[in-house]
Amino acid sequence: MARPGSPAAHEGHSSTPAPEGRQEWGWGLLLLALGMGTRIFFASIFPTQPVSDFRGIIDFALALRDKSLFTGGYYWDVFNLGPPLALSLVLRVFPGSPETTARFATAAWCGLMPLLPFLFWRRVLPLWVRAAAAGMLALWPGQVFFSGVVAQDNWVLVPAVALACLAVPPLLAPGRRRLRQAAAAGLLYALAVAMRQEMLFVLVPPLVAAAGLTRREGWRPQNVLACALAIGLPFLALAVQRQKATGKLALSSGHAGFTLLGTVVPGATEIGWADPVAYIASIEPGLVRDRKRMFAEAKRLALAEVKRRPGFQALRVVSMAAKFPFRSESEILYWSVLCPGTLPEPQSARGEAFARRAAPLLTMEMIGLQALFLAAVGLGVARRNGAILVIAAAVFLKFGLHCVLVSAGRFYLPATALELPVVALGLWEASRSRDLRGPLKVLAVAAAAAVGLFLASRPLYARLRSLDPGDEQRTYRFTLTASRYPGELRCLVRRGRLTALGTTEAVLETLHSAPGPGEKAVAECTLTRPGAPLPLTLQVLDGYAPGGLPGRMLQRVEIDGREAVSHDPAAEPGTGWLDAPAGTVGAGMVKRVTVEVSALAPDPGVPWGAAAAIRFRLSPVP
Repeated sequence: MARPGSPAAHEGHSSTPAPEGRQEWGWGLLLLALGMGTRIFFASIFPTQPVSDFRGIIDFALALRDKSLFTGGYYWDVFNLGPPLALSLVLRVFPGSPETTARFATAAWCGLMPLLPFLFWRRVLPLWVRAAAAGMLALWPGQVFFSGVVAQDNWVLVPAVALACLAVPPLLAPGRRRLRQAAAAGLLYALAVAMRQEMLFVLVPPLVAAAGLTRREGWRPQNVLACALAIGLPFLALAVQRQKATGKLALSSGHAGFTLLGTVVPGATEIGWADPVAYIASIEPGLVRDRKRMFAEAKRLALAEVKRRPGFQALRVVSMAAKFPFRSESEILYWSVLCPGTLPEPQSARGEAFARRAAPLLTMEMIGLQALFLAAVGLGVARRNGAILVIAAAVFLKFGLHCVLVSAGRFYLPATALELPVVALGLWEASRSRDLRGPLKVLAVAAAAAVGLFLASRPLYARLRSLDPGDEQRTYRFTLTASRYPGELRCLVRRGRLTALGTTEAVLETLHSAPGPGEKAVAECTLTRPGAPLPLTLQVLDGYAPGGLPGRMLQRVEIDGREAVSHDPAAEPGTGWLDAPAGTVGAGMVKRVTVEVSALAPDPGVPWGAAAAIRFRLSPVP
């Protein structure tokens, strides 16, 4: 009797005649319509506007379109080139609203996913298996609800799923591999890495299988060469483009150490990551003014922080591994319908109502998916199904990487995308069993493991949060410069938290998220300017829009003992910058500046610290 998963066993179960071409076309068009239609429909009724990193991707794309493909700037330090480069080409063809074009382009691109298993598995798997995998990808709710967000995590899905699907035929029906498949595998791998650089490691197992480089296939020199060229030439082009834009010949942005540091700094577990610049200002403030050196030293600082709290960091990894398999999709609703600014004001209430209904359903969906995925992996191990195990290896690599490096719900989307084809392959393996009791036992064990892990995730995360010293008082030193003219504001913070820091702006808030009456955050600064005297002003931002809640918090600025600003940010609706004129400042002159936010009578337990945080900057008088 042939071993399940072997060519003989596979041929014995594929004797059903292949569907007619017309039927194939019909299924393909239906799946494409489902994939694109659901996403474009959702992006239409919830027109998500780009914020945060997603705004940066569009700005990067516009710079590549309007200036040059080699334009330099900050974006090269934090983004992968693939999504903005692709969008820059789309924006050349559709030069209307960049936000609308980018949103629908992202949704349409993600809508191509269902075609991948349906087409790539055509000669090796029955129609129902292909349709099951494609249908799950088409109607995958978490991704549909996120598909209008211009995220690198969306743009990487198509090449990642394509490469995983391309890896299945060589493992189920070896001996048919051609040179062009090795080249296609290399190109898909290079495209995925261009979209998100960690795919360089995550997708190695499906790359090896798809290119026909496994022991079963043999190391054919022509396949190795074709795959190497298909990877190497795009990588070289990406590296040269980066070199021309930044002066550094490199494939990646080089911010991995900076990302790791933001994951391990005190207080980062609240949202999974915290901007580490403020932390650096408290331990090695000299690095803050030299961005290149700061990025280079970030890995050293991160490893030092891990060594300082090894037990806590181990608990963090375990907690993330228990949390995100189930809560990743409910969390990313924040970026599509909840985050301030993501939806036009008339639709924001509708977005909040949708998220309240959808979040628990997405959590339940993910519990079921993880049970099916674990069951499929169990069957793959028992039946030695290489297709299941290779794709599952990529899933575990992706999960493991983000549990260690940085955790946010959207980072796990590619892992979930790869889980869905594994589930379809697991169903196929189960259907080939003579006795269904075996697969059902595997499913029962997998379901128990998934539910147990889900139930453990909440207390684990609560324990992690209780141990994270986010309210630990630190001493921060930093310097802000004026945006157009020379001028320096050198500051020392010994009370409160510095939560964001750039070259021209800083954000200060009370040490505790829910401050008690009388708690303050204070920056003590000196203002200087070389050269001829010039009038300067300090600006502070009232960032609390709702209003109608006076007497809770107070923002103040003193200059040389004179009160220049005293403002209740929650009293009146609206936001805006307030001016604190510093007078004329020139060579040899020093002005004392105090920036302060204080709690007057805040509501108990309400996070007024972040709501009334004071953002301040130095500016010349217009």
